[in-house]
Amino acid sequence: MNEKRLTFGEFVDEVRKSIKDYLPEKFADAEVHVDQFQKLNTAYLGMQVKREDQMVVPNINLNGMYAQYQEQGHTMAAMLTMIAQQVQMAPEIRTDWLKDYSQVKDHLFIRVSDAKENEGVLKNAPHKEVDGLAVSYHIAIEGMQASTPVTYQMMEMYGVTAEQLHADALESTQKLYPVKYASMAEVMQQMMGIEPDMAADMMPPMEGPQLMVLTDTQGMHGAGALFYPDQLETIAQQMGTDFFVLPSSVHEVLILPDDGSQDLDSLQFMVREINRTEVAPEDRLSDFVYHYDAQDHVLERAETFAERMAQKEQEAEKAVPQEPEKTAEPREAKMEDAREPEPEKKEHAAGKERKSVLGRLNEKKEQVKGQPKKSGPNRAQEASI
Repeated sequence: MNEKRLTFGEFVDEVRKSIKDYLPEKFADAEVHVDQFQKLNTAYLGMQVKREDQMVVPNINLNGMYAQYQEQGHTMAAMLTMIAQQVQMAPEIRTDWLKDYSQVKDHLFIRVSDAKENEGVLKNAPHKEVDGLAVSYHIAIEGMQASTPVTYQMMEMYGVTAEQLHADALESTQKLYPVKYASMAEVMQQMMGIEPDMAADMMPPMEGPQLMVLTDTQGMHGAGALFYPDQLETIAQQMGTDFFVLPSSVHEVLILPDDGSQDLDSLQFMVREINRTEVAPEDRLSDFVYHYDAQDHVLERAETFAERMAQKEQEAEKAVPQEPEKTAEPREAKMEDAREPEPEKKEHAAGKERKSVLGRLNEKKEQVKGQPKKSGPNRAQEASI
């Protein structure tokens, strides 16, 4: 006889009530807590089973476990066994060093996320915002693939400023997770296991401007490489032009030269469509295309860049001195001339800006759409300290 399938609420109640029956004797007096947990891009109902002498406690994602229960048809006994194994995964490690900033700063790393989508998490954590992107700070835990976010309370305990935390985190991240910058063709070759000397025969070259991939050597949470010191300037120098940043995921971003062949509306549609159909919610970075202005050294949303350039052009036009009138004309004619050319001039300026910045299109849309979604485990799972 098949076991009755439980609702999510019944599943949670059964896990909370029975989990200690599946754990060793040392968990007999452990406390079981079930609560809502929030991390960047993720919110879930989680469970902790904490012994009195335990400093690091895994957060068990009950939403994820219930999905596995439904999809794979496991019995409750099997699910409780698996959950019990996860509860016991936390190693016995020292955590006193987390109170000493001189040791912590070498384990700092950054993550980049959508500021609006994660405002609930970020309100308790120091972070730096760049036109909708949030750079937050985390500590890699020694001895396990886990991390803990830096909170305002922790920053106060460390006695450091937000500026110092930001600088130290950037320096440490570069050492822990060095940048990786390669062409999309090279990345695809690696993913498909194609040897470089065979690539020309097996993969025809992509047409149009070369699409580059920016990440780190681990390929996890590599979008943070955007903010490594001098990284954007280095890319601009190599390309010899401004460039667009397509936020592929929190793990990597795509770099496309702004060579006059791109159309922002098409790029924007592509990013949003791929996010909607190909990227897991927890891996999404942003629905907005970004742009790097090499002359002004500014990373911003592409639409912000377009508005800023239009404003600059208007200011430049106002600053040009008017030529003196050569001949006197009837009053009526002067008034008519003052009325008509101005709208025409503005329309021409807007059209020029639209063409140079926004009115561009190339075949990269189909090439990027055809790329397999890159997803993977987080650089380090969040742990409760």
